[in-house]
Amino acid sequence: MTPADLVRGAGRLLRRVPVTAALVLVLVAGAGGASPSALGTGVGPLAAGRWWTLLTAGLTAAGPTGVVVTVLLVAALLGPVEHRWGSARTAVALLGGQLAAGALASGVGALLEATGDRWGRLLSAAVVVGPLPGVLAAVAAASASATPLVRRRVRVVAGVVLVMLVLYAGTAGDVHRLAGWGVGLLAGAVAARARGRGRDHGPVSRRESRALVALVVAAAAVGPLVAAFSRDPEGPWAVVSHLFVSARPGAGLLHQVCAAGDPSDCRVLTARSRLRGPGTALLSVLPVLVQLVLAEGLRRGRRAAWTGAVLLTGVLTVVGSVVVAAVLHRPAEALALLDTPRAGLPTFALWAPLLAPATVLVLLLATRSRFAVPAAPGTARRWAALAAGGLALVVLAYVATGVLLRGDWAQRPTVARLLLDLPARLLPPGYLGEVLPRLSPLHGAARVLADWTGVACWAVLAGTAWAVVRPAVPRGDAVRARELVARHGEGPLSFMTTWVGNRWWFSGDGQAVVAFRVVGGVALTTGDPVGTPEARERAVPEFTAWCLSRGWTPCWYSVTDAVVAALPGARRVQVASETWLPLGELAFVGRRWQDVRTAMNRAARDGVQAVWTRWADAPLALREQVARSSEEWLAGKGLPEMGFTLGGLDELTDPAVRCLLAVGPGGRVHGVTSWLPASRDGVRVGWTLDLMRRSPGCPPGTMEFLVGTAALTFQDEGAEFVSLSGAPLALPGDDAADDVLARLLQTTGRLMEPVYGFRSLLSFKAKFQPRYRPLWLVHLDTADLPRIAGAVSRAYLPHLSPGQALRLGRTLLAARRTRPAAPQPRPVPPPSGPTAELAVAGAG
Repeated sequence: MTPADLVRGAGRLLRRVPVTAALVLVLVAGAGGASPSALGTGVGPLAAGRWWTLLTAGLTAAGPTGVVVTVLLVAALLGPVEHRWGSARTAVALLGGQLAAGALASGVGALLEATGDRWGRLLSAAVVVGPLPGVLAAVAAASASATPLVRRRVRVVAGVVLVMLVLYAGTAGDVHRLAGWGVGLLAGAVAARARGRGRDHGPVSRRESRALVALVVAAAAVGPLVAAFSRDPEGPWAVVSHLFVSARPGAGLLHQVCAAGDPSDCRVLTARSRLRGPGTALLSVLPVLVQLVLAEGLRRGRRAAWTGAVLLTGVLTVVGSVVVAAVLHRPAEALALLDTPRAGLPTFALWAPLLAPATVLVLLLATRSRFAVPAAPGTARRWAALAAGGLALVVLAYVATGVLLRGDWAQRPTVARLLLDLPARLLPPGYLGEVLPRLSPLHGAARVLADWTGVACWAVLAGTAWAVVRPAVPRGDAVRARELVARHGEGPLSFMTTWVGNRWWFSGDGQAVVAFRVVGGVALTTGDPVGTPEARERAVPEFTAWCLSRGWTPCWYSVTDAVVAALPGARRVQVASETWLPLGELAFVGRRWQDVRTAMNRAARDGVQAVWTRWADAPLALREQVARSSEEWLAGKGLPEMGFTLGGLDELTDPAVRCLLAVGPGGRVHGVTSWLPASRDGVRVGWTLDLMRRSPGCPPGTMEFLVGTAALTFQDEGAEFVSLSGAPLALPGDDAADDVLARLLQTTGRLMEPVYGFRSLLSFKAKFQPRYRPLWLVHLDTADLPRIAGAVSRAYLPHLSPGQALRLGRTLLAARRTRPAAPQPRPVPPPSGPTAELAVAGAG
């Protein structure tokens, strides 16, 4: 690259993001100029009347390393904001945020100092430099105009990191940066409310909520280490770091304490004086590693990881309560032993060892329903066997070696004493102030044994914990159900039998399976039984009787006429119409197919390609785009995420599911569809549309292009049919309904149309000239309908909170006033065909 190219590139950069470029140039130019302390702000400079330091503090950074880091952060954070937001608004937010953050943080420091707080005195004595408070204020303010998904991710990630730094490291710069972030959030909220977007909050999907909880758990695990490795951690919760990493006392302190005649304190400091080598460091890090492994399991939604995180956090909470009790009982001695001789330590900080894990524990308990992905049957037993076996070997080696080295201990080691000391060996070094081993090693071999036994135990727990967070391999009933689906799952809903969250009932001869879930005492089935034709017919009354014998209300949901015929005397209500296309002679010719043909021609003209893949085989970049598009779609709709027969991203991971993506020339994913297989005698005979997602701003006709391409591909492969699923509460020709409940359901469908678009979805599928077939809800007694209605609602919206329900009601009322009802598709005589299910999302 020539100098001229560099000059032209710099010119383009200045034109696109002039504020960012100017700030970077000022920081680089001022790296060797005036002393940062002369330009910095804080309580001292402001008290001296140097108010201009609120602005000059943003023109420099502390030291060469600080300049490099600050320049990189400014370019990474402020540049995208300016490019999207404009230079004028960015400059106002940057300057205003820098001024307000400096004033607010300095005011907090002065207020804490006035109360006699030691942390407040440290904050007041510090001088802060750097533009990051203003930069973070601009980012936070700009996030108010971002999509709900981006806004939530930016705010949660940045907020967790900034709060963690203040609580654990607690430098004045951390407080100024958090103040800038808070000022930006407030300014963005005020601006959004002024634009009428004060309530623009999208719901959190299962995947997103899991990721956010995992982030908090990981931050809580790493926070103490961040404080421990800081040069001078002074945050309110920095005391927690001393429970993980503890410095060795000096010889003078050791001599002074032991000479004073306090044997307990002398024993603690003597034990600390022996902390050396990598074993001690690993004993501090491995518990954090276990928590990070569990956080990864939480991100994947694993129930076992949630259980492990709750247990571990509960143990840390109990241990923290012991530490707090000791500190409150003997504050001066306990703080000295924790290597935290702080005068005026605030009560908030004294409770930190308890509050830190307790806060995470409360969060885990509050979000329990989000972590419902079970481990494969037998995983818990295998983990227990591996963990118990590994720990038993470590303990056996520890006891046997300890007894053999009896001359290397200050006291005579016995099996009982060694076992009683083992829990103390598992705790990080900082807990030596409260839990002290009774046996003290004197020589090298015994010290190695004492230092590394806890490390070996934590290594076993960390290694075996991965078994409960990795993807589950189907076992037991899940395998039996999958085998029947692979042989006899010819109905479009049959493959949903394999989904996580289902339970399975097998007929006596094992030739049929019914997938169901019990919600509020109602056993809801997922479509028809799966099995041979004779076994399916027998399974209907057998399963019904089996449910009644257990006190459950049986409800055959979204089933075909075959189930109705197999259960004479039962009542039925049509809940959906399935749409399906017979294959073999499908061709998009004629006026009726003009919309589909136009969409496919447009895609070819624009260079959009249809890419077939399995989720596990797709490149990471494509998967990330699909996940982001799905989250943005859900957040933008402002609706709770639905489940039950509505597949999401979690269901894409099954290797039998095929994905069809519309990928533009630049690699951008415009849309995605997923297809579930249907098999007869082990041979694929059809495919069912499950998931549909469009990316924001995708070209019109994207979904028509994907569905049309898929239908032609399946026809070339020899499939007999393609099911486009159905649309609940949207029935072709529904004016003919003669049942009171059916008319009530149709009225409900029209009421919810502006929000969920059931009838619009049916109209979209009508473009493919499908055949229709009714889907029924079959029940035994009309008196059961209120319970069944509640169970179906909870199955589809398992995570609906009262606030979301209220927001959904407001959305329905508002949309009802502003949007007309969707046109009805022209009905087609309903021949026989497969069953249905609502393919979520943004069709059309």
